[in-house]
Amino acid sequence: MNGIYYEDINPGDELPIVEKTITRNQILDYADASGDYNPIHVDEASGKKAGLGGIIAHGLLSLAFMTQLMTDWLADPMDLKKIKVRFLSMVKPGDELRIKGKIKDKYIKEGLNYVDCELISENQNGERATIGQATATLPSKIG
Repeated sequence: MNGIYYEDINPGDELPIVEKTITRNQILDYADASGDYNPIHVDEASGKKAGLGGIIAHGLLSLAFMTQLMTDWLADPMDLKKIKVRFLSMVKPGDELRIKGKIKDKYIKEGLNYVDCELISENQNGERATIGQATATLPSKIG
């Protein structure tokens, strides 16, 4: 947990980066956890036959990394109110992802302190794999 307060942040501020190296075992573990055994995620031959060059990571694994970026930053993970993403490119074993966030806006609504963030996941080549937006609430130093 960390002590980020609404008064301490401003649009343009960057969130701490999360870095992940994608492994075959991680993808298979995610298949076990999610119950998603689509052959393109668990079988090299099926991934190749589908023209993907081998297995690819589940899109929701990329969503999980973006969620981690937000919940690591927030004092309370329950302060994450909304997250949405768009998958732009496939993530494969060996990819090194950098998940970044930036504050886009902050506002008070119905007595709560909101912050909107832009999220970007890029691979080792600087290609965007996933983009997204998140909304969270932050505590105030005042009252």
